[in-house]
Amino acid sequence: MTPDHEPLLLPPGPLTGPRLSSGITIAQLDAMIAVVDYGSFTAAADILGISQPSLSRRIRALEDVLGMAVFIASGRNMVLTELGRDLVPAGRRILAEIASIDSTIHAHRNLLAGTLKVAGLPSLISTVLPPYLGRFHHQFPEVRVETFTVEDSEELAEAVRLGRADLGFGVNETVPEQLAALPLKDQNFAAVLPEAATNGSAEVLDAADLHGRTLVTLPEGTSIRTVTEGVYADYGVQPEQVITTTQRDALVQLSIAAGGITIVPEVLAHSASFLGGRVARLRTPARRSISVVYRDERHHGPALTNFLQLLRD
Repeated sequence: MTPDHEPLLLPPGPLTGPRLSSGITIAQLDAMIAVVDYGSFTAAADILGISQPSLSRRIRALEDVLGMAVFIASGRNMVLTELGRDLVPAGRRILAEIASIDSTIHAHRNLLAGTLKVAGLPSLISTVLPPYLGRFHHQFPEVRVETFTVEDSEELAEAVRLGRADLGFGVNETVPEQLAALPLKDQNFAAVLPEAATNGSAEVLDAADLHGRTLVTLPEGTSIRTVTEGVYADYGVQPEQVITTTQRDALVQLSIAAGGITIVPEVLAHSASFLGGRVARLRTPARRSISVVYRDERHHGPALTNFLQLLRD
C-alpha cells in the first residue's frame, strides 16, 4: 500500500479486529504507535488498557505478518527498526482516519466526544492554556484532554505536523510549513525583584535596578530569554552574573531568594508578592506574540473544531 491509496479493510481475524489487505490489524498498528508515543511496552499497555503480554503478542503478530522486526533491543530500551520508522507515519494516518470516523459517530450521538491533544512551550501550558482549557472542559466534559510540553518552536511544529498533538501553543513568528496559525493575545512581561530593592520608583524598573544584580533566567534560545535580552539591551546594561534554570515556575522564587532579578510574563510575576518580592513595570513594554498552530486540513475532528472556535470567540 502506498500513501496514494486508501487502505483496504478485510473481515476481522480471530481476536484481532479489522485487518488491512496486507494482513495487518488495526490493533497491531495501535500497539506499535502506542509503544512509540509512550516510550515503553509497559506504558503503552497501560494506556491501551491491556496487559503487557497482550501488547507483546500484538507486536509479535505484526512482525510475523511483515516477516521483519519493527522493534529491536538497544540496551534496556526498544527502538524502531528502519521498517518500523517507515511504517509509523502510514500507521498514524490509518488510525487517524478510523478515529475520525469514531469521533464523528460519537459526536452525533453525544453532542461531542473524542480526544484533544494539546502541546505547548512550558510557560504557555502553565499560563495561557488553563483559562481556555477550563472553558472547553466545562462545555464539553466528555472529551478526553491530554497536554504535554515541548522545548522549542521546532519541536512544537513537528509534534503537530506528525499528529502527536492536535494543536500547539507557541510563539512562532512565522507559520510553519503544512500548518495554520491562530494568533492569540500578546503576553506582556514585567520584572521581579526583592522587596528591599529601591530605585526611587515603586512601579517602573530603573537601570539602577539592573546594575550589580544577578539575572535569573532560562537558557539561551528560549523565548523568555530572548525577551529578557531585549530588555537589557533597551536599558543599555549587561548582567554581571547569570543563574540559568530550565524550570520556568522557579524563576520568580529563585530571583527573590538570590537577591537578583528576573524578567517574566506578567502572569508569572504576580506570585512575587506572596514570596517576598515586588513587580516592576518595564519602561518600554516587552511582549511576545502567542499563537496556536494546527494542521492545515480541510476537515478537523469535532473536538479540535470546537476548541479552535472557542479560541476565536
